[in-house]
Amino acid sequence: MILNENGSIDKLIINTEKSEVYNIDCLEGLKNLPDNCVDIVVTSPPYWGQRGDDGIGLEINPKDYVNNLTAIFLDVMRVLKEDGVFWLNIGDAYNTPINWNFDDHIYSSLGKDKNGLDPNNSAYTKKRGNRRACIEKESGWLQYGNLLALPWRIILNLCDKGYFYRGEVIWAKRKAMPEGCCRRPHRKHEMIYIITKSEKHNFTTKPPIPSVWDLKADPFIKEKGNHTSTFPLDLPLTCIESSGIDEGIVLDPFMGTGTTALAAMMKGLNFIGFELDNENFKTCQNRIRKFKTEKAQMLF
Repeated sequence: MILNENGSIDKLIINTEKSEVYNIDCLEGLKNLPDNCVDIVVTSPPYWGQRGDDGIGLEINPKDYVNNLTAIFLDVMRVLKEDGVFWLNIGDAYNTPINWNFDDHIYSSLGKDKNGLDPNNSAYTKKRGNRRACIEKESGWLQYGNLLALPWRIILNLCDKGYFYRGEVIWAKRKAMPEGCCRRPHRKHEMIYIITKSEKHNFTTKPPIPSVWDLKADPFIKEKGNHTSTFPLDLPLTCIESSGIDEGIVLDPFMGTGTTALAAMMKGLNFIGFELDNENFKTCQNRIRKFKTEKAQMLF
């Protein structure tokens, strides 16, 4: 259900033949999609405890985060076609608090000279969560400092329901955020997991798809507004190309500022997306509108 301009409730009707992004919670949106209607899913949900706004990722207990995303992705799999491909970019988390505050930027080693960036850079000003470590003595994995294996817990939940885990891609990040002194490897990569309904899904086989991707920097970075936790345009483009699907619908249940929508349009596919945050939704609409305008101008 959604509110119309008069403040009354309308029933949401999604036209799967029309590309559109909806300013609603993704679980609500997914419930209004029929079974087996999308060809490709590319998405990156908020990571646990790292967001400063509303929605998924604010759960105090990571068990709730895993359960909430599992419920969403089970509905994603329902709407995915039998030969479709689901690309999931999701980060893990250590069971430690986020202690960053703005004044810490004076100690930053970012930048060409390793002396930090401008204080107004989004690396310092982005909204961060207030995550605290979640300790449960009765849960062996909820110990302080443990890497929680959140993506694997979600994937195993999906596999337990009969879906196929078909592999992963390592996204080697060119400009990974530096981490503090700690007794573990500094992470310079993210993972993209591949999930399907069947072993006989679509996929590009010639040439074979590599398991490590060096993705191009995003040329649209200045248009992304306040949403700084975005993947580059090259990520959904490469996912779509690797799916071996030339026409159909691309779904992103966490559309953000519209990067997946732009990639779908560039590859000649339709898209459906959901975005709960109002500012991200406005930025998304503006980017889509600008892309359509520029494309139309190129034709005349």
